[in-house]
Amino acid sequence: MAKYEPLTAFLLRQGGGTIRMSFQRLEAIIGASLPPSARSDRTWWGNTFNRTRVQAHAWLNAGWKVDRVDLAQESVTFRRGRS
Repeated sequence: MAKYEPLTAFLLRQGGGTIRMSFQRLEAIIGASLPPSARSDRTWWGNTFNRTRVQAHAWLNAGWKVDRVDLAQESVTFRRGRS
């Protein structure tokens, strides 16, 4: 199982249009720590299908996008929708 597959599964089960979660909650979902770049580099959270951005595949394949990331508060908001 790929590291971020549990995030895909989690997002597929969610209703509503937005989900805000802490990085700590996201780590609990995937069962592993986020890389240091997730806490310091906003581009890590980009909505890009790229072979090196496997984390983005997790939310994009589930039909969600990162709407907002707050590095200082260590939180991310996902928004449903591919557009």
